[in-house]
Amino acid sequence: MTPENILIGFYVVCGVTIVLLLARYFRRLRRERQRSPSHQGEPRHEQSSDTQLAASQTAQLTQSEVTSKSESAVHDAASTHSPLTPGVDSPLPPLVDHNAYIFGSLTPTLAALLPESAARRQQIQKELLQAGYLQPQAYENLSALRYVGIMASLLLFGTLLILAPRETEPIWLGMLVLAPLSAWALPRLYLKNKARDRVARIERAMPDLLDMLNMCVSQGLTVPQALKRISRDLEKVYPDLSQELRIVCEQAELASLQHALENLRRRLDAPEIHSFATLIIQTERMGTSISAALTDYSDNMRETMRQRADESANQASFKLLFPTVLCLMPAVLLFLLGPAVIELNNFFEQGGSEIINSPVEITEQVRITQPGQRSAR
Repeated sequence: MTPENILIGFYVVCGVTIVLLLARYFRRLRRERQRSPSHQGEPRHEQSSDTQLAASQTAQLTQSEVTSKSESAVHDAASTHSPLTPGVDSPLPPLVDHNAYIFGSLTPTLAALLPESAARRQQIQKELLQAGYLQPQAYENLSALRYVGIMASLLLFGTLLILAPRETEPIWLGMLVLAPLSAWALPRLYLKNKARDRVARIERAMPDLLDMLNMCVSQGLTVPQALKRISRDLEKVYPDLSQELRIVCEQAELASLQHALENLRRRLDAPEIHSFATLIIQTERMGTSISAALTDYSDNMRETMRQRADESANQASFKLLFPTVLCLMPAVLLFLLGPAVIELNNFFEQGGSEIINSPVEITEQVRITQPGQRSAR
């Protein structure tokens, strides 16, 4: 195929992709409109018999039923105005703050144009929570940012490919392929690295948390009060752990401590966090001494971290082998073979190549010179 046919095929594929994405978005929008109750038709004229039946049923309501309904309405209104915290299960959707969207009101639309499976969407939301992005709009912001990066790179390098001279077309064509892939993959890689680093920092702070919790509990504080106090004390030293403890305290006030710890375990998904949440839940449920349990668990956690440090130190020698071979050995070989290479170069410059290429003449010269040397003796 000629380069012109390749470019035409590429543009056709891009156009078909854009059309499919737009069709997918409008199909989804139409489906949501059909499901919304505001677009469902209601009969304008009702029969008089139905009206009379409804009126009679309304008149037969007792005072106790009216009271119970009013109490449930008050309860629903109070739950509507209750503050929302990340990880707390609520039947009501969270309040949408359009100021938190990076592209304004267009962010949900742009996020919907990036196709993701349900499992992948759930994994990304979990990584966002682990990385510290606790806003309800975090997933839509990330998806919109990836989609805008893909489309912007396609438009930019596609324009450069059209306007560039023919000699540089392979370069811009390669950038046209690599740039959208990078815009799709790099934000996810950054999110994974940030989530892993944040969870690692929280894991390193767990022994100090256990010691401080043990001291607070042994002095008569309850576990929620101790966690609230520790979250204030650790704000400058371990800000990530302090943020998670504040969320746990807020959720414990709204629901229960067990529910808050289960959300913490689900949010971070680390072995130390799992063990800590299970320990607190079991001691609260069984009524055992939490101080002794925290002391033993703190010692075990420090021993585990010490073993991990020893394992990392033992692996360091093996990991240093490849940089040593790739970086140090060429310098050593150059230092050892350098003089020999110089001598060999001087030998060839002084006519050594002619001596190597004519071995017969050299042997004849040696045979001629040997009898003359014997007669002279």
